[in-house]
Amino acid sequence: MSCHVSLARALSVAAALVLTSTTLARAEITPDAAKVVARYLDAVGGADAVRGVHSSHVKATVLAFGLTGTTEVWARNPDRRATRTEIGPFKLLGGFDGTSGWRTDPTGKIAVLDGKDLEDTKAESYFENDRWLAIDQGGGKVGVVAEPEAGKDYTVLEVTPPAGRQRRFWMNATTGLVDKSTSKQDQMQLVSTFSDYRPAPASPGARPRLMPYTQLTQIVGMPANDLKATMILFEPNVTIDDAVFQPPAQTEIVTYLKTPGVAHLPFDYRNRHVWLRASVNGQPPADFIYDTGASVTVIDSAYAAKIGLVSEGALQSQGAGSAGSASLSKLKTLRVEGAEGDGVELKDQSVAILSVNPFLAPFFWRDCAGIVGYDFTARFVNEIDFDHSQLVLRDPKTFKYVGKGTAVPMRVAGTVPVITMKIDDQYEGEFRLDVGSSSAVDLHTPFVKRHGLREKAKPAIEVVGGGFGGTFTSTLTRMKKMAVGPYSWTDPMITLSSTTEGALASEDYAGNVGNQILERFICTFDYDHKTLYLEPGAKYATRDQFSRSGVQLAKFGETVQAMQVLKGSPAEKAGFQVGDVVLAVNGKPVASWDAEELRNVIEGQADGEKVAVEYERGGKKKTVTLKLAVIL
Repeated sequence: MSCHVSLARALSVAAALVLTSTTLARAEITPDAAKVVARYLDAVGGADAVRGVHSSHVKATVLAFGLTGTTEVWARNPDRRATRTEIGPFKLLGGFDGTSGWRTDPTGKIAVLDGKDLEDTKAESYFENDRWLAIDQGGGKVGVVAEPEAGKDYTVLEVTPPAGRQRRFWMNATTGLVDKSTSKQDQMQLVSTFSDYRPAPASPGARPRLMPYTQLTQIVGMPANDLKATMILFEPNVTIDDAVFQPPAQTEIVTYLKTPGVAHLPFDYRNRHVWLRASVNGQPPADFIYDTGASVTVIDSAYAAKIGLVSEGALQSQGAGSAGSASLSKLKTLRVEGAEGDGVELKDQSVAILSVNPFLAPFFWRDCAGIVGYDFTARFVNEIDFDHSQLVLRDPKTFKYVGKGTAVPMRVAGTVPVITMKIDDQYEGEFRLDVGSSSAVDLHTPFVKRHGLREKAKPAIEVVGGGFGGTFTSTLTRMKKMAVGPYSWTDPMITLSSTTEGALASEDYAGNVGNQILERFICTFDYDHKTLYLEPGAKYATRDQFSRSGVQLAKFGETVQAMQVLKGSPAEKAGFQVGDVVLAVNGKPVASWDAEELRNVIEGQADGEKVAVEYERGGKKKTVTLKLAVIL
């Protein structure tokens, strides 16, 4: 199961689109599109009113997530852009200097952008600077496209910038103005609606330009994340220092508790998840999941109430298979401590508050106080030694790799580490590395469809997975080979996703790699230098293992139930049904079993081993024998 949470993404996507000018592009422009563009120029005040603006500073009030805030945008032709958004406990900065792009996370950690994130920020700069209105159209492409919903009221222009994603602009047939724009961020569909056009301040002697003073940005299917911006200041042709487009000084929020620059932390590796003990605001330590797939640190809502955390706002976030609601808060301290006072403490950390425990506790048989995410992990070089259950955190500024592993180029997709991998020597793609997932590989729905993998999946088993937002059904199969860098192994287990929303429906990435792959290695994640070091460990050559009983047990309070029974499995043959209440295993009351020990008994033993299970259904008790067998 996956604990992947992508909450800050929704916030940053909406914030990034605030006050993006109503613009288009060229290098190629069709004759029909050129007429629409010319009419737009006339409608907003003429070409001179637009082309005469070489730089600008815009400020707006923002209403989003039940909170109010402000956003500012600085732009300078041809391709400079910087933003500053403050709302609730979050402050987000970003910029592009014509070559390099950067942004901060909610704790002020600066990330230098690459891959699709860099392409997106280049596109933002292109649109913000009205490059489509330059004489050469800024090197983009503009054409008229058919939109059935447009009817006679709109002409829809599709604009492709030199780098980054296309946008479509709905040009009002009566006014000539842009009423809305549509675009995509991975699988999310974004819609911005523009209104309240008024003449904006102009330079002395220049003709004022009509601009929309109100912009509503929406993520389709996530109405709680609607963001309304109202412009309160527009300054044309201002002098903007180059430093504005450069990242600010790094905010330091980390304290190493014992040895400067390094901390050794033991973790509990259960159900293929990394569990840390962490203390929030000086409270007694509680159990947290460490997750490179989580975009922000999360505190469970019930635990937050227990320790008195004050939350504000309301928004929707994405989990592995769906979306759910969240609020925001700020911690004074988050301390993760090991033996003899070793560990780290982070201060002033902005976090999300979500109800995660009801989804996760039944799978893990233990409460989960929260999830340690990107805003924690990206502050360090993270070495995860699965063989010895040890997490070593090092200062990126002084880190030098001294292990025996191989360096693999790593990108950061939003907040998640990404590497290139290949399956069966033919299906290559970029895979997100998700230490919050117990899977081997989860292939995203678009990648599965593009390569027709569901039709090729033989043998195949339908399985139920879970994560923040709920449960979902996927197809589990085996393929021939998986390779990353110089390493490869055979018979990998592959999960074929069928979800249409959430992280596993990503269009930009091929799939998620979970701990059943990562535990083969000592993994060292160097976020700052965009490198993953892989050193084969004790499990490197181990064949991916699947349940040999075919029953998944979940614990609700003190009751253990069969949550899933696979068709044709030993559990089904023995008569198990979903909802059966398990009372004892091998004569030992189920309540006295440790979850990991029980998992090894019913899933990890050799073929032919027999396990006696007593269960209750409809008030009647029965004992059956499971004869373990290879299912996949």
